[in-house]
Amino acid sequence: MTRFDPHRIRSGDEPMHARSPLRMRLTMALIGVASAIGGVVFFVTQHAVGFIVFCAVVGFVALVDAIVVMRHIRQGPHWQPGRDIPPYRPVEEPDDAPEQRAPWSQHTREQVYFIMMGTCLVLFVLAWTVVRLFSPGLAIGMSVVAAIIPPFAVMLANARGRNW
Repeated sequence: MTRFDPHRIRSGDEPMHARSPLRMRLTMALIGVASAIGGVVFFVTQHAVGFIVFCAVVGFVALVDAIVVMRHIRQGPHWQPGRDIPPYRPVEEPDDAPEQRAPWSQHTREQVYFIMMGTCLVLFVLAWTVVRLFSPGLAIGMSVVAAIIPPFAVMLANARGRNW
């Protein structure tokens, strides 16, 4: 898309205040709910309690996301912009808002990102080279914790001007 494309108007601060296609997000959330329900039904027939709990949690998260998206759709064009809705400036902070600390520099965010990803790799390597020999359950737990770290590391690395 070119910068003169009338269908791709940008406000200039998209990473902080992006407007997403909510109908598509709602569709994906409802597919997630339906898949989770199917998973629960399937794993009930297999008597796999762990997978039943996992599918139930995923279904709950997808349902909460669908509810939030439906609420935003009902709030009107501020949350559900069309091609005829011009870009908007976000609501400014009131003058009496508490003063915020200076944001982290790019270098600091990169260092924190590398530390988080290094921790993730160390957890995976230790879990499946050493810990699994003594406790497979603990190795799985370490892997789950390691799998949760990357999304937060990416959010932190891509944050612009925010303090974490």
